[in-house]
Amino acid sequence: MPRIPLPGDAWADLIAVEDLRAGDLKAYRRAMPVGVPLTMGVLDDMKDVLLRRVIVNWSFELPLPKDNPGDGEQAGSLDMLPLPAFRALLDELDTYTDAFNAEADPKPSSESAGTSPDSPSSSTSD
Repeated sequence: MPRIPLPGDAWADLIAVEDLRAGDLKAYRRAMPVGVPLTMGVLDDMKDVLLRRVIVNWSFELPLPKDNPGDGEQAGSLDMLPLPAFRALLDELDTYTDAFNAEADPKPSSESAGTSPDSPSSSTSD
């Protein structure tokens, strides 16, 4: 579990990328709207979802983000962070989003190998 140093002698413990689970990916994808313009607010929401999933401990005297996500009327823990610390946490997200966006090693299909079970064989016999 990597400990990330943050400005002001603060820190945050994040789960290791290899410990991400399917539920983390699904929660991140649910934050992506379909058929809606990608605005800064939408991007903020997506990043907040991810931070709530990957921060497991921190030095702030605030509840962990997963325990205090906030809502439209009340600020969540991430909203109360000093801006430099919040930005430093955002800088750590690329590794996680890269893992979410990586394609699994594709298995070669019969079409990519040049053969198809439905196509006639190129060899002929008389």
